[in-house]
Amino acid sequence: MKQIVISSFVLCLAAASSVPAQSRPGAAECDSVLRAARVDSLPVTARAYLTRQDGELLPSRVRLLLTEAILSHFETPKPLQLQVFSAAPAQMRILRRETLGGDSLAIRAPVVYGWYAFPLRRDGAVGKVVPMTPSMVSGFDERVAAAIMAAVADTVLATVGRALDQDSLMLDLRITTESEDSRLRVPSATVFAAIFPRLRLVDAKTVGTLPLARYPRDELDDGRDGEALIRVVVDGSGAPVIPTVEVLHATSRAFGFEAAMTVARYHFAPAHIGACTVPQVMLLPFWFSLRP
Repeated sequence: MKQIVISSFVLCLAAASSVPAQSRPGAAECDSVLRAARVDSLPVTARAYLTRQDGELLPSRVRLLLTEAILSHFETPKPLQLQVFSAAPAQMRILRRETLGGDSLAIRAPVVYGWYAFPLRRDGAVGKVVPMTPSMVSGFDERVAAAIMAAVADTVLATVGRALDQDSLMLDLRITTESEDSRLRVPSATVFAAIFPRLRLVDAKTVGTLPLARYPRDELDDGRDGEALIRVVVDGSGAPVIPTVEVLHATSRAFGFEAAMTVARYHFAPAHIGACTVPQVMLLPFWFSLRP
């Protein structure tokens, strides 16, 4: 497995949209603000996880061959344009989410995270690659899709296809610089290593009256308590980026769906460095109960 050390990257800031146009900082000013906010740096490793979409395990040999075939064709964009910052820890509550007053000044690093789905057929052909969660890194998703499609030319894919237990199999490929993901239950493969800067910023936060998640109709018969944890990127205007909404954990599919639909109606104050806003990942927990 090849490992690429990324030494060139660009941090992209979004100008604040909550101030009058004439007073918004320009790109040069935000670049200066960003440089001044840098605290230190840390080494990161981008890892790839290849899994079956139905939750069943791929044979380890098949997973390894297919992952190597894809990553051998992948070229990381240079410079790597980083703009999404890591999340604050999820604020767990016993009953429901609360809106906390004041700002949270924290040190965060950028993250790269993308989730891609594609079918692999028994003859080794690959169908359309769909970004389930876009990375928001310029050119990154296109490079991943191109690498998956280019792997079709490798004879190893025909061998892999014949080892499948069905004519067509939906696969998920996740590439992330975030911490190890224990949900996926498979070893990861290294995509690239890099040094990312850490900056001091004010975390994004929910604002206004938050809509309450509806207790799912499908769970009414059982009436059990439920929970869900949602991951979403909040952009520089404070809006949730809908394609990035992902259910990280849920007691059931119905609880996860209702939580995800509710997040789409949330309003946020975006993360910012001075007057310059930046997209940031948010982790939002939900609880469901029919009890008073």
